[in-house]
Amino acid sequence: MVLDNRRWETLAQRLAGDVPFRQASKQAGYGHRWKERALKRTKRADVVARVAEIRRAKALEAADLTPMIDALMAAAKNAEEKLEKTPAGLTAIRGLLVEAARLKGLAPPPLPAQPSQPRRRMTDEEWMETFAPKLGAGA
Repeated sequence: MVLDNRRWETLAQRLAGDVPFRQASKQAGYGHRWKERALKRTKRADVVARVAEIRRAKALEAADLTPMIDALMAAAKNAEEKLEKTPAGLTAIRGLLVEAARLKGLAPPPLPAQPSQPRRRMTDEEWMETFAPKLGAGA
């Protein structure tokens, strides 16, 4: 499904090519590339679906991925044997398996990075109210 709007289609093509969202907005012809507006464009349901579709098509067109998937599975099995199931080891194994599933087309593509929220400095009173130990009624 090709998007009706030429700019949205160009945006989806650039995002599928792993171009940062603000740069993709510029390449799609949007004059205002402010972070909030560019991010809002990338989160449109039709654009997200189109990006996923383009990435799936590229994965299918790519050379045979079987050796890559086999290597990831072997690395996960090797890591499972050597890392003794520590939390870090299990996270590494899970990452390898998710990447193998993504290459097979079974896992959805990763979502665009969320912008961090600006930090707000708490007053001492707010901090004490939020984080100070609460004394029980019997104390």
